[in-house]
Amino acid sequence: LTPNDGIACPVVAFNGVTPDPTAFAAVQADPNCFTFQETIPGGFTPRFGGEVSDMSLALGLRGEADSGLGWDVSFYYGNNKADFFINNTVNASLGPDSPRDFDPGYYEQEDINFNADFTYQVNDQIGLAFGAEYRTEEFTIGAGQVESYTAGPLGDQGFSTSSNGFPGFPEVTSGAFDRTNYAIYVDAEWDVSDDLLLTSALRFEDFDDFGTTTNYKLGGNYSITEDFGIRSTYSTGFKAPTPGQANASNTSTELTGGVLVNNGTIPATNPVALSQGGKALDPEKSTNVTLGLYFNVGNIDVTFDYFDIDVEDRINLSSEVVLTATDIAQLQAANVPGAGDLTQFRFFTNDFDTNTKGYDLIVSTDTEWLGGVTSWNLAYNHTKTDVKKFNSATIGALRIRQIEETTPDTRWNLTANHSWENFRFLTRVSYYDEWFDFNEVDVFPTQQNGAPNDAVFSSEFLVDMEFAWDVNEQNSILIGVNNVFDEKGEKTTKVNNQGFNTATVLGNTYSQYSPFGFSGAFWYARYQYN
Repeated sequence: LTPNDGIACPVVAFNGVTPDPTAFAAVQADPNCFTFQETIPGGFTPRFGGEVSDMSLALGLRGEADSGLGWDVSFYYGNNKADFFINNTVNASLGPDSPRDFDPGYYEQEDINFNADFTYQVNDQIGLAFGAEYRTEEFTIGAGQVESYTAGPLGDQGFSTSSNGFPGFPEVTSGAFDRTNYAIYVDAEWDVSDDLLLTSALRFEDFDDFGTTTNYKLGGNYSITEDFGIRSTYSTGFKAPTPGQANASNTSTELTGGVLVNNGTIPATNPVALSQGGKALDPEKSTNVTLGLYFNVGNIDVTFDYFDIDVEDRINLSSEVVLTATDIAQLQAANVPGAGDLTQFRFFTNDFDTNTKGYDLIVSTDTEWLGGVTSWNLAYNHTKTDVKKFNSATIGALRIRQIEETTPDTRWNLTANHSWENFRFLTRVSYYDEWFDFNEVDVFPTQQNGAPNDAVFSSEFLVDMEFAWDVNEQNSILIGVNNVFDEKGEKTTKVNNQGFNTATVLGNTYSQYSPFGFSGAFWYARYQYN
């Protein structure tokens, strides 16, 4: 027999990350059977990433006609490409012939916009604006190298059939997916009196894949006194799913409940997704209400705005669905990347409605002291999102909690910006309320003592500082630091309470959903010549 030809070799099943000892021993004892212990005895850790390039170009021309008609025409082009790589891994089904580094393909988004906007002051009280927009967008999935998605000769022995960690995009599922839409709008402002301003806007939009939509906005601002006023708006909104959300397929290896599994994201119109409640994506629709007031007390300016937003048919990923053998066969027939190695999958849905409400408070003032002037500003926000309606077939309790609690309910920052002669000193204190990391619960459902893993990370304070010096009218120097005390948030090991360093298993020392990141202090300097 030819060594490593894989004929008549047992399939080694895994319990989590531990191979079946009997089958594994039989493979090791048979020279006809290949094992990566022969070539990578210490194992491997895939390194996944992407090289991102982003470019944009905007051109415009504006002017005013003799009649007083103001006009502004513009063109915009934008392109963003993420060219993925995954290194230090294998396509196990290729056995000893497997590369170690792979090019799994790329995602690319391209946008082109044409705008024509016009303004006209009818009289001292009424102003009009109107215009049109034409937009095209294209989402491209670029195929990866063949070895990143092909099934090699050892696939029948139980080896995974694509680049481990992130399978490449097959040629058959790659391609460009585009959409075109145009819109026209009209906007009017009416100064009813010195104290009352009314506004209105109407926008009609036509998408070549979703049809038409008409949205509007009504607003008003009333100054009750020179120092006190109120304002309010009511509007409707529309958000179409992107070509990427509707068409992309990918697979990644994740840790769930202490077990390595391959999770796939597939189009909602894939037959397997359809069998689990998937359907063609629809646009989101929203209604938005704001009510605010503004006033000043001495030299202290205050604004307070309450908002209430209802969104119907929100777009988000479904909960994970465990695959059957029939499901896997269907996905393989549809050429979903790494389908033969998939354990579970998810897809984008419109299966829930939300209500988001909260308020913004801004207080600002100036103080003359220390030989100069200090500008003080407090910005406070409280926002709460609740899932009001959902499809239990596609959205589970963990996904709902992710939607409601992943971002902090409360954030605020207090800034002091002091100017003295040619110098400026800034200090900012920021606060982030606690947040929930659903991924930690997904991996570690219970704590060491058997209690449920709550995975709530504690609130944090951050401090930023900045110093600027205008050397003269032409030259200035600025030095600053964000997060001066190098705060990275609570460690996952403490939150999970597993009795061991969970970062060594999951790979993340801090929460990946940290609202301020986990890179710590960021220092910067700038020289400017005018």
